[in-house]
Amino acid sequence: MARTGNASGRVLLTDAHWNKSVAAIRSLGRKGLEVTAGESSLLAAGLFSRYAARRIRYPAPAARPEAFLQAVVHELKQRPYDLLLPMELGTMLLLSRNRHRFQSLCRFPFAPDEVLRAAASKASTVRRADELGLPVPRTRLLHQGTEWEAEALLEDPGLPLVLKPDLSEGGRGLCLCRSRSELEAALGSASRAGQDYLAQERIPSGGDALGVSLLLGGDGELLAGFTHRRLREYPVGGGPSTLRESFSHPQAEGHAQQLLRGLDFSGAAMVEFKVDPRDGLAKLMEINPRFWGSLPLAIASGVDFPYLLYRTAMGCAKEVGFAARPGQRLRNILPGELLHLVAMRGRVSRDFWSWRHARDELLSLHDPGPVLGRLLSPLALLFDPQLRAVMRPRADLARDRK
Repeated sequence: MARTGNASGRVLLTDAHWNKSVAAIRSLGRKGLEVTAGESSLLAAGLFSRYAARRIRYPAPAARPEAFLQAVVHELKQRPYDLLLPMELGTMLLLSRNRHRFQSLCRFPFAPDEVLRAAASKASTVRRADELGLPVPRTRLLHQGTEWEAEALLEDPGLPLVLKPDLSEGGRGLCLCRSRSELEAALGSASRAGQDYLAQERIPSGGDALGVSLLLGGDGELLAGFTHRRLREYPVGGGPSTLRESFSHPQAEGHAQQLLRGLDFSGAAMVEFKVDPRDGLAKLMEINPRFWGSLPLAIASGVDFPYLLYRTAMGCAKEVGFAARPGQRLRNILPGELLHLVAMRGRVSRDFWSWRHARDELLSLHDPGPVLGRLLSPLALLFDPQLRAVMRPRADLARDRK
């Protein structure tokens, strides 16, 4: 049983580097909760927010997992917290499999570890979707340790195809293959990565890329939902969105709920789909069983997932349902839109230059600090190998121009 005495609305949030983390810090802080923001570098945007009541630095979870866990447990023992809120998948899975070390100290409002891992695995989600009769791209699983033959993949799923790691986020490790030579080179690199991969048919351009964000209760009850579509992205052709818009797509929304319930999932997740222009169906791409990059748009559109998750964990859940305000836009200028501009060599639509076209998700007159933090954060790359790996350009995707 998590300790609750005298916490009085206190949250420990990790991975404060990201814009989604800034959005969560602002969301919880504006509701009167005391947020302690943590990161492996002090040059993290979230640490500069006025809504971060406290700031802590811890060892990088990917590079020094045991030291990170010890730091988190120490912090939880020093101060009473209601909630531990990791914002990145790797951090969440590390904490999830070690939740026995802190479950008496605070609430960890996520599905059981085996459910989280099933949702994070692209192979597992594709298999479950197929069992449920949901539309998915043609997919083949490549098991680590077995021989991966280009000839078989040229027949099924055929070219062009996308190679993607079974466990990854933000488009990391993704590779588009349009020719036999590209496929053979990509298979060589993937076989040395030390994990399973998926070979998946490339859905043709022309259909919307959708994200259906959901908050489900412990019994699979829909507490909140929000849908957006991706208008621009970086890396171009397969990265996180840099400009997104609130949207409505009943088929994708229904299938997202069906899939998460089929996995016995509870908590917050975003299910990604791509509309196939050949048949008009939204086909499953993957599940992000943690807070997602487009979170600021959901909050700005009235679906405050971080606060709703907090209330759910505290036993005060209130059903919100799906937001019904399509057409709200938000963009990530620093660094997303600027990286998109460079990748496209300046060949962007006119609305790119219009400040009235869409608000920036980070800029706030009431909380200007995170912009300074974002401008300073590249300095952290000089000292943090984990951040360097995350921000490394994916040239194979940047070559793809939709």
